[in-house]
Amino acid sequence: MKTDWVYIKEEYEKLINLDANADGAEKRRRGFNFERLLNKLFNHEQLEPRTGYRPLGEQIDGSIYLDGRIYLLEAKWHADPLPASTLYQFKGKVEGKLAGTIGIFISMSGYAEDAVDALVLGKTLNIILLDKRDLDAAIARDNGFTNILKLKLRKATEEGAIYFPSEGEFVTAKNKQLVEIDHLHYDRVTGGVLATRVVDATTADLLIVCEGDTDREVIATLSERILGNAGSNRSIKIIIAMGKITIPRLANALWNTFYSESKVLIVTDGDGDPVRTKEMLVKGLEFNEWISAIPNPSIEVWLDLDVNQLKKMGSKYRIEQSRQAASNLDIEELQKRDEQFARFHDAILGKD
Repeated sequence: MKTDWVYIKEEYEKLINLDANADGAEKRRRGFNFERLLNKLFNHEQLEPRTGYRPLGEQIDGSIYLDGRIYLLEAKWHADPLPASTLYQFKGKVEGKLAGTIGIFISMSGYAEDAVDALVLGKTLNIILLDKRDLDAAIARDNGFTNILKLKLRKATEEGAIYFPSEGEFVTAKNKQLVEIDHLHYDRVTGGVLATRVVDATTADLLIVCEGDTDREVIATLSERILGNAGSNRSIKIIIAMGKITIPRLANALWNTFYSESKVLIVTDGDGDPVRTKEMLVKGLEFNEWISAIPNPSIEVWLDLDVNQLKKMGSKYRIEQSRQAASNLDIEELQKRDEQFARFHDAILGKD
């Protein structure tokens, strides 16, 4: 007889492996099955879930109970990253409840690259964001939803990092693989978060923090090429902040938790004003062991791509086009003509 946990893992694997060309009915059915799976997961972890309900005609996907507190839930599985407007709708629902209520938003398709910044610019932070990476860490890699949630709650409370990733991308000259951040647990005696397992990536020679998924793909591709060309065995870990303004908050949270010995490289768009962008980083970062590469107006300038044209395309197309361009660009020529790329190149090789 299958245990609840075995059932949860098997069902999750079925959901994430649905054919990308599946019809709309199958995808809608996946959404319903995902909600049921979450309820099963929350029951398994004794989070006392309540399924969807409609207070005053307002749809709430559910709630959970953790350490004496109720958290409202919203879970979506769409084809594309969710825009800021969707998050604002949920934020409004949370604000209409008891003061201090926190919402948990789960999007299996991720978030638009400006969505997190839009929330951080608001007056209050009352929701935290999870995505497929977090569910992978919780279920596929057996960390448990409660451990992931407590880590993210702590970082949101201490650093204002409402999106704190549960995994990063580990890159060497020879291979690339997904690895998770240390598995943490909350110790009720000390009131602290303790590492229960050390992941090799915490000893990475360089930690890179960037804005979003497209940037991560470009940086990973370029890093592999640079390390490979130099025959370097340096290791790099890439973390996305899902926004520009949130980069200092995420970097501070990572530094304070994991990376007291690693150098940090911030890669973020200049958006037409690289000086102000650098000032934002200087003002927001709480540690000194960092350097920056600020492509202006955006990282697409390194790839000779039209960013406005890319924005008209879907996220998958944009990522693939950027990856291909990064695979084909002339690295030596770009070093000579772009100072910020030269800084990036030197940082990858430890020459900063």
